[in-house]
This record gives sequence, structure tokens and C-alpha cells, in this order.
Amino acid sequence: MSVKAARSLTQSQVEAFLPKEKRYKVYDSRQSGLFVQVSPTGRKVYYCFIRVNGKATDHKLGSCEELTVRQARSLAGDALVKARRGQSVAKERVQARSGTLRGFIAERYKAYLWANHSDPAASLWILEVPFAELLDERLVDITSGRIEQWRIKHGQQLAPATLNKRVGALKAALAKAKLWGLIESNPLQDLRKVRVPKKPVDFLSEEQIDILRLTLAERDNDRALQRRQYNQWLVARRRATRLFYEEDLEMDITDHLTPFALLILHTGLRFKEAINLKWSDLDEKGVLTVTDYKTGNFRYMPLVHEVQKVLVHLKRLNYANLGREVEHMFVGPEGRPLTSLKSSWNRVRQKLPFECDWMKLRRTFGSLLIKNGVPTYHVSQLLGHSNVETTQKWYLGLKIDDYRAAVQSLSGVEF
Repeated sequence: MSVKAARSLTQSQVEAFLPKEKRYKVYDSRQSGLFVQVSPTGRKVYYCFIRVNGKATDHKLGSCEELTVRQARSLAGDALVKARRGQSVAKERVQARSGTLRGFIAERYKAYLWANHSDPAASLWILEVPFAELLDERLVDITSGRIEQWRIKHGQQLAPATLNKRVGALKAALAKAKLWGLIESNPLQDLRKVRVPKKPVDFLSEEQIDILRLTLAERDNDRALQRRQYNQWLVARRRATRLFYEEDLEMDITDHLTPFALLILHTGLRFKEAINLKWSDLDEKGVLTVTDYKTGNFRYMPLVHEVQKVLVHLKRLNYANLGREVEHMFVGPEGRPLTSLKSSWNRVRQKLPFECDWMKLRRTFGSLLIKNGVPTYHVSQLLGHSNVETTQKWYLGLKIDDYRAAVQSLSGVEF
């Protein structure tokens, strides 16, 4: 890096500096240590050379687009005075930044999430995008009143459950800040959740389940037909044909979508629980060991014969497509674990005459258990609810026959 002789810098001179092949510095003769660094891209930045307790460093003051020469001289003078006292301006800047939500996330919380959280990217997105207006706030200045204002501001665009989820992510971050001694208390500790209106649980009827099954079967048939026609095209050109499912593998499925949908419909697994399943999670008796991605706890899920059979076919299909066994149940063309089924699932949903998503399949499973008289505790355990109250909140309204019998029992009572 070349260094030009010191000159008394002026604003017009700084603006006229042109980029070269290599970075170069131009020192100011009026303020000791101050210089402009010009990069090959044309970016110009003010720096100040300081020495703190014998350690020399170039302290960045700011971009020439943001600072005037006079402002740069003032900042350089302050930095030199503090350096003579043994104070590091750079260290003070880091400490000041670490006291903000942005600094806390960057320097401590981000690493914690990636090491301990099941979905760190989602939590970081909530903190950095919806709460962008708070990033430069000091942790001690984030109050429950401030968050209440945020909820009022965004309440018309976001559903109550979404508001609660986002505030919950911020509350969890501040709880860690308190645990690590960065703040004395969590200001959101006593902040109540926004009330989520209770609605009847939405689930598929028997007729709708039949339509879903038919739609999935038609999709597999169409894919098999396309494969057959493609093989005919290859034969006509004397080229090697591709795998044919019905004849070569003796199965109706053509990929992972039908097995995945039937699995959730018959087990009520959450999407992330199902998509992350490994073959080692399924034992010889057809029982899955399911890991709760939220808590890390596990539960056992017995599979009905239909699901066991379709998973056997899926395993055979994976091996036929890849030529090797894979660790995960649901994988892509290269054998890598899938993280999304959005495209293929959305095409199926568009053909259905009713709304259907993975949560609806999960709730259909829970609803059928309740309607078949399965005790609430068992339903709660199978669905992986943290407590029975969650099950009661969503599913006990389905016991209309029990309620009717209870009311009719009073028909012979005189009041």
C-alpha cells in the first residue's frame, strides 16, 4: 500500500482522490495520525493511527461520504486523547454495540441459537426483521410498554398467534440476556400473550379423506404413465429404459409425497418431525421413535399396517433410485434429506375442492382418535402435546355425543 506525503486536507481534495490499482493513504498535516485510505473500488475512509498501551492500530473513523474533514479531525483528536490515557476507542465501540439488541444477537445469542435451537434461522429472522426497529435499542431500554406499542402497530396485519410467536422469540432472547448478567431482569417476563380466539378444530371428513387419497393416487398414476411413455420413447431409439414402478418394483407410489401424506394422516406427526425421520427410528414391530423438534423429547408412535407397507415401498424405491441405502426416509434425487415438499404438495392441494395443509392432516388424526373414544391423555401423548390442556382446548369440543347424553340425562329431573 502506497503512502502519499502529508498535506492539509480539504473537502475538495478528498472528493477528488481517484482510485488506483492498489490501496493508498493520504495523511493530514494538521491533525496527527489522521489519514484517508482510498481503495481500488473508489471507497474512501477516514482512519486515525493510534497507540494504546504500546499497541498500534489504525482506528476507523468513518466513510468520507458520511464525515467532513472537520468532523474527521475532531474524531481523530478525541481518539488520540483517549489513547494517551490508555483507553481504546475501538473497544468502547464494541462495548457500546454489545449493549444493544443487535450487538447481543451478533456477539452472543446467534452462536447460542445455532448450537442449541432446532430452527435457529427462523428465530434469528424474527429478531432481525420484524423487530428491526429495536435492533439499535439498548437492552435496558426495551420495555414491556415498548413491545406493547409494537403489538398495537402490527396487530392489524398479523394474526394473534403470530404476534405471540414473535414476541415469544424476543422474550426468550431477553431471558438469556438476564441469565448471562447483561440485564437485571427480563422486561417481558410478565407480558401476557394476545388472546387467540378459540375456534372449532378444522379436520377432514371421511369423504374428504377419500378425495385426498384419490388425488394422490391419480398423481402417482400420471407420473407412472409419463415414465411408461418416456420408456417407449427410449425403446424406439434403442436406448436403455428407466425404472418402471408397477412392473419392476411392484408398487403404486412413484416418489415420497404419498407416503409422507399418509404418514401424517395416520400418525398426526408435525411436519418437521416427519420430514426428519430416519430409518433407524422405525423398529421391527412397526413403532416409530419420534423426536419432538421443540423440546427434544421423544415419544413412541405405532404405525397401522397401511403406513408400514407404504414405508417399505418407499425404502425400496429409494434404493432403486439411488443404488444405495440412505439414512433418512424422505430424500431427494441425490439422496440428501428433504426440507420442503411445498411444490409437489401445493399442486395436489390445488386439485382438492377443499382447503388442506399438513396441520389439517395432523388434526384429522387427533379428531378421529377423540371421536373413537380414545382417552384424552392418550391422544395428548400421541400428538406430543406438552400437557393435556392443549388437547382439551382443541379437541374436546368434538365429543358432542357425550355432551348430548349429559344434557339428556337431566330430562327426568324436576327443578
